[in-house]
Amino acid sequence: MGKEDMFLLWGSGSSPCMRVMIALEEKGFSGYAQKKLDFSKGEHKGPEVLALNPRGQVPTFKDGDLVLGESYAVLHYLQHRYPDSGNNLLPGSAKEQGKALQRYYEIQVTLSAPYYALYLAIMFKKEPQEEVQKKVDAFLKEMKTFDGYLAESKFVGGDSFSLGDIDMMVILTMCERQALNVKEKFPNMHAYYERNKERPSIAASYPPHFKTSDSPKILASF
Repeated sequence: MGKEDMFLLWGSGSSPCMRVMIALEEKGFSGYAQKKLDFSKGEHKGPEVLALNPRGQVPTFKDGDLVLGESYAVLHYLQHRYPDSGNNLLPGSAKEQGKALQRYYEIQVTLSAPYYALYLAIMFKKEPQEEVQKKVDAFLKEMKTFDGYLAESKFVGGDSFSLGDIDMMVILTMCERQALNVKEKFPNMHAYYERNKERPSIAASYPPHFKTSDSPKILASF
């Protein structure tokens, strides 16, 4: 199997989709078959997706007869199925890989999931303000922790771009879009983002509608 057997269904602005797209670029599969779906038309719940993924969600990724609908599973799969293709997303010794994986899982639990919960709370306004503020405080506290980590290393997990960097760059892309003042609040994270935002895999996976639509500045006041 290889690029010719791959197919991705995705939507612009989806953090999970951006993760998978970055990973595919990093692993050297630029030019893979793909189709962008329109969330506003409910295409991610349409028959094309449901035939592969009964949850009706994107990304839905196909490699040969394997179908994966969870972005983190796709990242693991690409690295382990194609370890020698493109960039190694778990480089170095067992010790170095352990540190990279520590940060990778840490980001999932302490940054990515809380960010998404905060985003939903702000956008849908179904929670009391004090509960929203708790989510804000928890998220900013973890951002500060990772800002400290990035004062000590070039990348999230060490000296090389790894799985955790994919997730971190997605989160920071969304924070920039939503006007969180990362530069002032988290200078090390800001410097890290500026260093990596033009990395070919990141630039190629930037949500296309972000370039043409106004930004919802929902994090500007925090």
